[in-house]
Amino acid sequence: MSKIVLKIEGMMCNSCVEKVKDGLSAVKGVKNVDVNMNKGTATVEHEGASEEDLMMAVLNAGFKAKVKHGLFK
Repeated sequence: MSKIVLKIEGMMCNSCVEKVKDGLSAVKGVKNVDVNMNKGTATVEHEGASEEDLMMAVLNAGFKAKVKHGLFK
């Protein structure tokens, strides 16, 4: 299992958190998503999801993301 922490820009409410969480959860290989609005982060545990797929899921949810902490096991 790998973990990545993404910095999410633009989350303002609980609905935003749910959109990001739903988008990331739909990526193949994602096992767990924890979104923290106060910190502006999403911690994703996964098996085999690429950074590009995760970033695209956040973008499709309407937000911008960048890698805060890279992939690690």
